[in-house]
Amino acid sequence: MAEKNEASPKTPSKKPGGMKTMIVVLVIVVVEAVALVGAMMFMGGGAKEVSALEVTHEQHDVEGSKIVELEVLKANLPNNKSGVTYIYNTEIYVQVKNRNAESVKAEIEQFKAEIKADLNAIWRSGEPQHFQEPKLETLTRKVYALLDERFGLDKEHNEPRIGKVVIVMGTGFRMDG
Repeated sequence: MAEKNEASPKTPSKKPGGMKTMIVVLVIVVVEAVALVGAMMFMGGGAKEVSALEVTHEQHDVEGSKIVELEVLKANLPNNKSGVTYIYNTEIYVQVKNRNAESVKAEIEQFKAEIKADLNAIWRSGEPQHFQEPKLETLTRKVYALLDERFGLDKEHNEPRIGKVVIVMGTGFRMDG
């Protein structure tokens, strides 16, 4: 019997070109990267000089565009969706432009009880996880939608009268035994 020193025809032999192919691909990728960076530098042309135009505004318009915060509600609001009643010490503010501050403030005062009832309904219907969110995103979104609908648009500037709702709320304390 002859010894089998030769590889059998059924076992694949390693191709010597495998490493060469990887090197060729690597070289192509590096050349493309260098070409791309070179083209970007050539097109960019370095830092360009910037010249600014001075735009003057009327003092009234600048004062009217400043943002002020108005308190909408400061109350202890309940939630018992989890089967246990929690009371949340809550403050709700709206950010408005100075030109809208007086009209929004007057409307808050005029409809204080109705606004409080609507906000109380949002708190009562809130899911327990909404009160655990770090920035209270869900509650803020619901309150913003309610107040945006109530205060509407500044028709003169065609923008919402409220810009943002800010909710400051404690962690809540349990009322049930």
